[in-house]
Amino acid sequence: STPGRDECRLFGEKPVCYKYGKVLRWSGTDGVRCMKFFLYGDLLNPSQLKRRAPEHRFLYLATLSDHTVKFCRWSSQWRCGLASIVPSQGEKTWGGVFELTDEDIKSMDQFEQDVPQGTYRHLQVTISTDRGEKELVTTYAANPIGKFKPKDHYLDWVLKGLKEWKLPE
Repeated sequence: STPGRDECRLFGEKPVCYKYGKVLRWSGTDGVRCMKFFLYGDLLNPSQLKRRAPEHRFLYLATLSDHTVKFCRWSSQWRCGLASIVPSQGEKTWGGVFELTDEDIKSMDQFEQDVPQGTYRHLQVTISTDRGEKELVTTYAANPIGKFKPKDHYLDWVLKGLKEWKLPE
């Protein structure tokens, strides 16, 4: 069943709290509300991550099973196709799980407006940690509208992030 507006449940042995249907947790140290986000593609670039989510905290590397990265949206800023996860049986997408504050998320959502509003959405996904554990987190996914070719400058930006986190290219 779908979680309620404000509710905590066990996911495996870990409590997962929901607010308005989104996964979140409360930081025990400073009371700042944070969400765990699976980031991939250009969002892993250290310059972009620092600019868009200055309060982020890296937690661990992870994979998203049965998904791959496709370039299914056009960016007027990059002048090429943008990366998004799409379902793809048997494949996996590498990324990192980060703790993002409400302010980080608000900032990232605004940056995603380079494309028409509603293009990227928050999506709940189950990832596998680098220790083999499963966890429910949030990620960004685009509503695909076609196939677009990425340009070298955009791919270089994505690859810089993959190298930074020592992920497979």
